[in-house]
Order: sequence, then C-alpha cells, then structure tokens
Amino acid sequence: MSTLLSSLGRWSFRHPWRVLVSWLLALGIAGAGAVVLGVGTDNTFSIPGTESQAGLEQLSRSFPQVSGTNAQFIVVAADGDSIDDDAYREPIDDAVSALGDLDQVLAATSPYDEMVDGMINDDDTAAIVRVQFDGESTDVSDETKDALRAVVADLGAELPDGAQTSLGGDLFAISIPGVTLTEAVGLLIALLVLIVTFRSFVVAGLPLLTAILGVGISMAGIFTATAFATVSSTTPLLALMLGLAVGIDYALFIVARHQDQVRDGVDPEESTARAVGTAGSAVVFAGVTVLIALIGLGFAGIPFLTTMGIAASVAVAVAVAIAVTLTPALLGFLGHRVAGRPKKPRANTSRKTKKVRAATARAASEAADGAEAPP
Repeated sequence: MSTLLSSLGRWSFRHPWRVLVSWLLALGIAGAGAVVLGVGTDNTFSIPGTESQAGLEQLSRSFPQVSGTNAQFIVVAADGDSIDDDAYREPIDDAVSALGDLDQVLAATSPYDEMVDGMINDDDTAAIVRVQFDGESTDVSDETKDALRAVVADLGAELPDGAQTSLGGDLFAISIPGVTLTEAVGLLIALLVLIVTFRSFVVAGLPLLTAILGVGISMAGIFTATAFATVSSTTPLLALMLGLAVGIDYALFIVARHQDQVRDGVDPEESTARAVGTAGSAVVFAGVTVLIALIGLGFAGIPFLTTMGIAASVAVAVAVAIAVTLTPALLGFLGHRVAGRPKKPRANTSRKTKKVRAATARAASEAADGAEAPP
C-alpha cells in the first residue's frame, strides 16, 4: 500500500495540471447532473417495524381525515371583553372559512361549532381554532404555511384593540436543519488555525481548497441521485459536515508531513512521495474505518438512515481520493514555497538555563586546573 501510494503521489506531483483538470471535470459533470436530473430531497421520515409507525399507518387507513398534522391558533379577548361577542365571533368565523379554502387543509374547526366542545375556556375570554392538514408536517408546503400566517395576521388586525392571537401546533414543531452561516464561520476559524500552524496563507488554504472541492462533488452527486432514489433532506447536511471534517483532516496529514520534510532539506518531489506513502497510508486506513461505520447504519433497517450512511460514505471516499491525488498535485504547484516562513530561533534563554551552563563551565574549569596541578 505504501509503495503504491508513494508512486501515486510522485505521479500527481509531476502532473499537477492533469490531476487538477480531472477533478474539476468531475465537479462539472456532477454539477450538471444535479441541475438536470435533481428533483429535490424528501422531508418524509418513516421507521418501519416500530409500534409508532404501525399506529400511524393504521390511523391513516382508518381515519385519514385526522391522520395528518395539525395547527392551531388561540384568540384571547381584550380585558373586559367576551370571546362570544359579535366583534370576535364574526372575524373568527370568517378566518375559519378562509382557512378551509387553503391548499392541503382538510378541515378548519370553529370554536363556535355546536358539534365540538372545549374550545372556549370557562371564562369566555379565549378560544382555539384547529386546522387539520393532509399529510405530515414535512409535506405541507411553505406557501400554505405563509397563507396560514397571513390569515391569522389579518384576523388579529380585525379584532378589537387589546386582543391577541398566537399561532402554533404540530405543523410548526418540526424544523428541518439546513446549511447556515455557521458553516462559513467554522471554515474561517479553520483557516485562521491553519495559518497559525503552517505560518503560510497559501499552505493553510490548501486543505480547505481540497475539502471544499470534495464536498462540492459529493453534494452534486447526492442531488443527482435524487432522480433515482429517495434522499432525505438531512442527508446533504450530514455529507457536508463529514466531507469538510475528513477532507481538511486528511489533507492536513499529508501537508504537515511534507512541510516538515522540505524544511529538513528533502527535495519537494521526494518529500511528496514519502508523505503520501506514509501519511497517505494513515489517511486510507482512517477513511476505510469511517466508511465501514457509515455503511453499518444500513443494518438498522431504517431507510433514511441507510441513505444517510451511503451518502456520507461517498463523501468520505471522495475526500480520501482527493487527499492522495489532488493534494500532492497542488504541492507540485507550490514547490519549495511549501516550507513557509521558518521559525525564528529563540534569542534569550531562561535564567535557570544560564545558571546551569555557568555551573557546568565552572566545574569543567576546576577539573582542568586539577588535572594540570603537579603531583
């Protein structure tokens, strides 16, 4: 393995443009596939074989009208007012009628409906309006949610001064995580740490560049795969996090070893071959163990976990391949510049060290005097 990786690193060092163009071409193909074939991720989650999933399926078969998610909003009357007053009853009934016309809404229940009970409190100061949707909360479109918020906002504007409305329910209890500014801040912090470590902006940016390229290829491949398989919305985020983490880490192994060797006077080409053969072996071994762990998620028998494991393992495999090919190619572009700024020797020694040196010198002097004394 070490010999093979060493030869691969040497070849990549000698042909950096071929390696770089090949990976950029792979990124372009994957990106085109994502744009042309991608159909988006799926927000529906199921865990077959569990009692809760069996109960949901039975409820959907027996009472489909109540098997979906729901939302509700509460209306609180102003001080001294009653929720049964016409100033509240008419706007609330109009809002219920408007909600019933929204897409994906199965039913909107008025608190004044004679067929229901318990939706107005004992003091007649607050009432609850319930809205039943078709499907799970992740199936309800953003347009429907915005329309629901607009109806409640309009109702609040029509009610007397001092009245309050508050929207909630299961529909708003689940949020799907996505890529935010936090990831960009994390990359910036990583860049600063690498600059301090390598004392070179160019060398510090190399692990980040390879990691971002690998993540781009992996993410594009995942969205391309949505045309052929169901991919949950959390899968790309997991692949992004793992791809960035291992991508930076694996490239860092090789670059750090290479920089130390070049500073010790080793020729850059020979140093690259040694770094890929030694540190690259550790990269491949670490990547294989992560792949096994991620693919092992499929043994849980949960479809979305299996999909997440496979997608994340692809991201890790791409990170390993880039680390042992593109990293030495970029080192070929840098040449001797990878050494960065050498460490400055310490000009001052500690007081304790000076005392030790002085005592050693005195002892040596006394020993020499004793040796020169006549018998």
